[in-house]
Amino acid sequence: MGYALLLTLAGMLQGVMVSLNGQLNGWFDPITVAFFVHAIPTVLLILYLKVYRHAKIFAKASVPAYVFAVGLMGLSMVSISSYVTARIGAVASGCISNVVKMIGAALIDHFGFFGVDRRPFRWKELPCYLLAVAGTVLIVTG
Repeated sequence: MGYALLLTLAGMLQGVMVSLNGQLNGWFDPITVAFFVHAIPTVLLILYLKVYRHAKIFAKASVPAYVFAVGLMGLSMVSISSYVTARIGAVASGCISNVVKMIGAALIDHFGFFGVDRRPFRWKELPCYLLAVAGTVLIVTG
């Protein structure tokens, strides 16, 4: 139950963030919006890690190099979503993004890409995916 509550909060924050990013796009280009979204938290996180955790932020880690691509992915996601949201609205943008995220996550789980625990697709889940796609199509097409 705790995870569901945290994910609900994260989803609400993401919805607000997408809307605000779309508004920021009225004043700044998508890359500048991405800068605000990433630079401010980066500074705050570095301060937190240095002051409270005394962490060695750039110490050599034994993780695969590809995991650091998340920064580029985050930059791309924020830039694209702020650009698109300003043009088609937060609901349509969020629906399309979330359906594609669901399908992508299902594929990653099914095949165990990137070292995640393999969780095979179950055919009883298919109606849920189809319902999400149908709902997205209805919202996007009006």
